Formats: sequence, C-alpha cells, structure tokens
Amino acid sequence: MLPVAALLRHRTPLVAALLGLGAASTGLAPSADGDIWWHLAAGREMVARRELLFTDPFSVSAQGRAWVDVHWLFQLAVYAVHQAVGLVGLVLVKCALIGLGAGFLYFALEARRGSWARGLLVTSLVGGLLAARSLLLVRPVIGTLVLLAFFLFALERFRRDGRVRHLLLLPLAQLVWANFQGLSALGPAVIAAYAVAALGWASFGQTRAWPFAREHAGALAPWARVQQLFATLGGCLLATCLTPFGLRGAALPALLLGRLLPGEHQVFAHDVAENLPPFELERLSDGEFWHFKWCLALLALSVLLAGRRLRLSHALLLLGFAGLALMSNRNVLLLYWVGAPIFAVNLAPALRRLCVSSFRRAGVRVAVGLNAALLSALLLVSASAAAREPPLADPSPFRVPAESAVRLDALPGGDVFAADHYGGYLIWRLYPRFRPYIDTRLVLRTADEFAEYLRLADEPERFEAFQARHSFAYVVLPVMFPERYQRLIGHLYASADWKLLYTDGSEVLFARRDLTPGVAEQPFREASETDRTLVQLGQRFADSPKVHAAARLSLATLHGVLGQLEQAERTLASLDTPQARALEARLRFAAGELDAAERLARQSLVSQHDDVGSLNLMAMIALRRGESAQGLGFLRRALRVRPFDPEATRILVNLEESRR
Repeated sequence: MLPVAALLRHRTPLVAALLGLGAASTGLAPSADGDIWWHLAAGREMVARRELLFTDPFSVSAQGRAWVDVHWLFQLAVYAVHQAVGLVGLVLVKCALIGLGAGFLYFALEARRGSWARGLLVTSLVGGLLAARSLLLVRPVIGTLVLLAFFLFALERFRRDGRVRHLLLLPLAQLVWANFQGLSALGPAVIAAYAVAALGWASFGQTRAWPFAREHAGALAPWARVQQLFATLGGCLLATCLTPFGLRGAALPALLLGRLLPGEHQVFAHDVAENLPPFELERLSDGEFWHFKWCLALLALSVLLAGRRLRLSHALLLLGFAGLALMSNRNVLLLYWVGAPIFAVNLAPALRRLCVSSFRRAGVRVAVGLNAALLSALLLVSASAAAREPPLADPSPFRVPAESAVRLDALPGGDVFAADHYGGYLIWRLYPRFRPYIDTRLVLRTADEFAEYLRLADEPERFEAFQARHSFAYVVLPVMFPERYQRLIGHLYASADWKLLYTDGSEVLFARRDLTPGVAEQPFREASETDRTLVQLGQRFADSPKVHAAARLSLATLHGVLGQLEQAERTLASLDTPQARALEARLRFAAGELDAAERLARQSLVSQHDDVGSLNLMAMIALRRGESAQGLGFLRRALRVRPFDPEATRILVNLEESRR
C-alpha cells in the first residue's frame, strides 16, 4: 500500500497519466452529434476554396447570409484528422484532448506534502466526466475544456509563486480559443475571477473582515499581482477581437448567452434540448441528469467544509459555472470540469483530518485504499460503457440519415426539408447537389424562422403552404429520435403529392411525385414488407441487442403513425420493454380497445408515476369516454411535469375548443 500512497501524495507523472487515461476513457463513444458534419463540410469547403467562409453556402433558409464562423480553426483541424484517420481518429483525438486537459488540471493543484487534493481530483474528475459522458461529443467544446484547464493551470501557478511568466502564454491561448469556439469568452471571465479576488485581497486581505483564505503567496506584492492580472485580462480581451470577424466574432458569446434567457428568443431556450435547464431535462429524459443535484450538493458541502480556507477566486468560478449549468444542460460539463479541482482543494483538508482522527496512523492508508477502490470502480464502469458502444468507425445509430443519404445520392439534386439535426449530415454527404432547409447552426436563423419550422411538425397542415414557398424535392425525417416529426410523417404519407421512397423504421425519405416519376415507391402496407424489414434489422444489428430492440420499436412506432396497427403489433411481438408496452397501449387506443389501453397505461404509471406519454394517453381515454373532468386532471398532471409538452398542449387546446 505504501508505494500507492507515495504516488498519490507526491507530484508524479504516473498519477497524472492515470488521471489522463481515466478521463480519456469516458469519451470512448461513436459520434452522436449533428454538428460535427457541418463542421467537417465547412473544413472541406474552405480547403476547396482556399479561403474562409463569411456567408452560408450550405442551407436553403440561410443561403448567402453573413456567417460569423468563429469555429473555422476547429473545422480545418477536424477535416484534416478525418481525412487522415476517419471517424475513429476524431473520437481518439477527442479522448486524447480530454486526457491532456485532465493533466493540466492535475498539475494546477499544489504538490505540497500531505495534501490530498490531487488524489481527490483523480476520482472526482473521472466520476464527473463519467456522469456527463453524453456531453463529451466531438465538438469544439473539447478544445474549450483543454484551454480552460490550461488557464487554471497558469493562474494557479501564478497565485502560488507570483511569477509573471505563467501568464505570458494566456493571450496567445486566447487568440487560438477565439478562433476555435464561441465559448472563448470564458477565458477572460476566468482571469477576471482571479483579478477581482486579487483586488479584494490587496484591498481588504489584511483586515479581519476578509472572509476568505489568503489569495496569494510568493514574493510579488499584492498590488503588483493585481496589475499583472488585469494586464493579462486586457491582453486576452484584445486577443478575443483578433479573428477574421473582428468585433462580430467577439460579440458572438453574448448573442449565444442571450438566446438562453427568457424573452424574444425563448424558442431557442425551450425548444432546443441541449439548451434546457438540467432539472427540466431530467424530468423530460427519465432522469438523464440525476447526478446534477448531487454534484451541486457535493460542491456546496465542500464550500461549507472549507470555511475560511475557501478562496474568493474559487468561489467566483463556482458561482459563475454553476449559473451557466443551471441555465443550460450543455454547460453541466463545464461545471464538472472546473468544479472538480476546486472540490478537491476544498474537501482535502477536512477529509485528511477526519481520516487521521478516526484511524490514527492508518488513516492515510485507509483513505488511499478507499480512493483506489473508488477509482478502480469508476474505470471499470467507464470501460464497460465503452465496450457496449457500437463501432467507433460509424456514427451512433439513428443519429444520421445514412440510408436515406445513400438513396438520395442516386437521385436528381434538389432542396431537402429535413430535421435540423439531419441537416449537417446531408451537407457533408450530398452538398452541393442537395441543400437542406435547416441545420443546427441556429445562430443563422431568427427566432421567428425557427418557431415557424417547429410549427410544421406540430401542425403538419401548414406544410403545403410552406412547400409552395420553397419547392422542396425531398423530405427526410426521423421517426423516434426525436418523436416530434411523427405527425408530419403521417401527413406526408397520406398526401397525394408525396411518395415514400425508403424507410427502415428509423428514418423516412419522401419525394415529390411530379419530380421523380420514374423512381419506384417503397411498398409499406403489406406484412411481407414488415417481415423483410425485420430480417434486415436483425442482420444489421445482430451484434447489438439493445440497438436492435430500439430499431424494432421505431419500426412499430412508424406503423402506428401510419395507421397500420396489425403490422405494428407484428413488429412488437416478443419485445418486452417498458417502451414497447407504452406503444402497445397507444395501439390499443387507436384500435378502439379503451379498456386494454387503460390497463397498459396504468401499468406504466405504476412504474413511473410522472410518465407524460401515459398521462396523455389516460387523458385521451377519459375524453373518448366523455369524462372531461378526469381527462383534464391527467392533462394538468402531464403539464406540471412537462409544461411545454406538445401533445398535452394540443389535447388541451382541442378540449377547450370543443367546449365553446
């Protein structure tokens, strides 16, 4: 045990490497993000043109508009990596960068003898990244993690010894950051936290009124530290403006932050999943962010235990990043990343006192053993999660319209109405012959434009008028991921103007009949077609039972959307999951079997009291029976859980209209 204790107590590259490997392992998952594709396409376009992009060349809705593409450096980098080693290389480079950033955080902490902070950082950071694993996407945010860690590394070293050399590289790092991602404003914000803390210490640190720990050590005078930090802050602010887009690039972070606040841009805050507050998304996604409240509690506990040992700079960082995380779940990752070293610094002394007082001389060995056991468990969970993932060489299942893109590539070019998260992939695979109406670059769209786009899914009867303005040749939509487009799919399937060219149950491809007269329509009404699709799905996902089950559920859902109840039940046969039972309840309701539908819905509510889909179904059953008061009660329960649920809102509106 003593060699392990020595490793955890002293500054050692071996422990840093262990942290780096553990942190990197949490990112081993195939690409599941829609943004990476338009990033790749932008990199390819810049290389082809030999110039940067200042207007949007890719989409229908933003064609020719000014595009403040501050990600241009990231785009060139990922395109080069993809050309060399493909998607696998992108994922591995992402993991390596996470490990590098974790190393910066490790060496940012003081290596003082007897300090347990580094040992705590190893487990807390790996645990936090594992909890937020779904946010570790191949995105520019990975570069932000590395640069955040580098800033903390430099600022903590300057805080300890006062040597100005630690600050010299920060403006250069900020220059890279400003041309890499819109979150570059975090760099000056972090420096500002240390500068304000230094100013407070220089002004009030010698008085009893100062409630925080000593902010600085070393020979450099307090006011000289303040001057150096504010000078570095000024240099970084200047570097933020040194992009091809000037002040517009520097103002982009403020624009993005404004879209998370209530007001005229509310549609971006409420209708984009990654912008939802984590507590709200936890209710909508069956507890995906269960860990967030515990993380906040642990951070608060560490602050309380730190007492007067808490540094003002650390307190400001925690408040700032916690505020960002409470606004938008996409920022939870940033809080975990910055919060882990502060948590370790705050908790380590109290934990050391507890262990020594409880176990005497054996306290260190006990703590090291428990920490090693916890880290081993975390690494085992991370390795197990990575082993269950599909191959890294392919996109995550159901996240891109891969099969539809193959078929489109053989058809005449034209504009495509597609789900926004499909747009980037269509740009990557099919531009310039095909252009999607929209993609996930929502900064290029106004709130009214995005709201109009979303209404097409909720009110598909609007699509004909929208189509008359834009003349789309094709439509590509997902069935289940997300479920938003199901009503529009049913509307297009029933339309005489559109024909279904392809579906595997997870994505659908429609084409205008008058533009593709010689292209065969896919039959999708007979049981033989369902059986053939099921065989294909079985072969395609033979090595992934969970993915295969999800594919079958999606196929059954599509049959239900299209009113093909027998095929839906045929697809669900022998599929015994909560999602399958919930879908069966819907099918029973559609078939008029209200008692069977109610029984299944109540079973779902027993296991999950606040399941919005089951509450909505119970409301529809009650309304079908003429029990308006009971139906209204179920709708109110559903809207308390999910205030903006489209289905519950639609049912409520229909109920109110029927009463008039």
